[in-house]
Amino acid sequence: MGYFGAGKDISIQEGVSMKYKGIIITGTSGAGKSTTALELCEQHSIFQIVQAVTTRESRKEDVLEQYKYITEEELKKLDKDRPLLIKSEYRGEYYGITRDAFQQVIDNGKTPLLILTPQSVGELEVKKNSGQYIFFTIFLDASDDVLDERLTRRREQINNDTRKQREKEREYAKNCLYSVKNDNDNNIVDIVQLIYSLWEYRNSGGMVPKKLIELMIKCDVLLRNADINKVKGASYDLSLGDQYWQDGKKKTLDNSNPFITLKPGDYVLVSSKEITQFPKDIAGRFDLTVSLFCQGLILSNGPQVDPGFEGRLFCLLFNTSSDSMTLKQGQHYATLEFIKLLEPTIPYSNKYQGKVDIIDYLPTPSAPSVIVKMKEDIEKIKSEKWWEKNLPLILSILAIVSAIAMGLILFFINK
Repeated sequence: MGYFGAGKDISIQEGVSMKYKGIIITGTSGAGKSTTALELCEQHSIFQIVQAVTTRESRKEDVLEQYKYITEEELKKLDKDRPLLIKSEYRGEYYGITRDAFQQVIDNGKTPLLILTPQSVGELEVKKNSGQYIFFTIFLDASDDVLDERLTRRREQINNDTRKQREKEREYAKNCLYSVKNDNDNNIVDIVQLIYSLWEYRNSGGMVPKKLIELMIKCDVLLRNADINKVKGASYDLSLGDQYWQDGKKKTLDNSNPFITLKPGDYVLVSSKEITQFPKDIAGRFDLTVSLFCQGLILSNGPQVDPGFEGRLFCLLFNTSSDSMTLKQGQHYATLEFIKLLEPTIPYSNKYQGKVDIIDYLPTPSAPSVIVKMKEDIEKIKSEKWWEKNLPLILSILAIVSAIAMGLILFFINK
């Protein structure tokens, strides 16, 4: 569901709307968790970082007072005197957050901001029917090259074990509410503004506005391969992708073949250039542009996009007009709207999750349009001078019919 629970201090009843007790920022090593948290607190005074305890040595990139550095024996004593809210091991070192540190932030009238490793976030899971702390979870990540470069600057060794550990860390992203990409160090401003906006909208539902759509796309949320200039007031203009299916064949648009032609009565399965990656509290709907609809083109399949869906969008277009229609690679063919749910829901996990190839959406080969085939057959008959080829047979039939008719006439006359 995109949230984690722990502790017994605060209970959440079933059916009651979630009341988040703070924000967790987690993610892969080198993704910028500490930098993001510090910038968030500096720009928005409502947040305060909850101090953690750790047995590891301090680093220069650590946020001031982010950690209290203690020995393993001291950590065990803290946990024995009063069980830690969070406790985990990461790369041979121990981390934890005391309940007193968490409560202190609340007593200060601030929103608790927890900087945790993915493994630490996993420690917050509890058994059913126990009390819960509910957290708004953000997973930060970056491309492997960027992460390697950042870890190298920290003088950390990059090897196969490092990359295996990274993939394990990424497994926790699916349990978080939002997964945000931080490939550019200059993108921190957008990430901070996105987290703040998401926190402000945390218990709201409705159409997602332009500003939030733009922030999400900049931070690699909602859509990949997207153009920020195609964001409108409360929607996004989808571009016609390269893959399409027509006349029973998969085809591709390119510079030498940039057009799809639909004859009257013909249909085509088309794809979007953009690839969706929806969070667990965002759904979508897309439909054909008004201009194409007015020309007689119809989008025939259901246009809903489920929360949590990741993949390319495909749809079937049908030409109902009496004229041929042409679609061009990259043109705006459909409009996608985003709807924020009142709270996270179970994400999409069926067979189309992560699929980007049109073949994956076709259980059996799709034949050409029956209507087009009928029209072609009629035109073929009309174009052929079939009566010339069958003239002897036609004359024979006429002769027989005439003979029968004459016989009947004579029969009635003689009577």
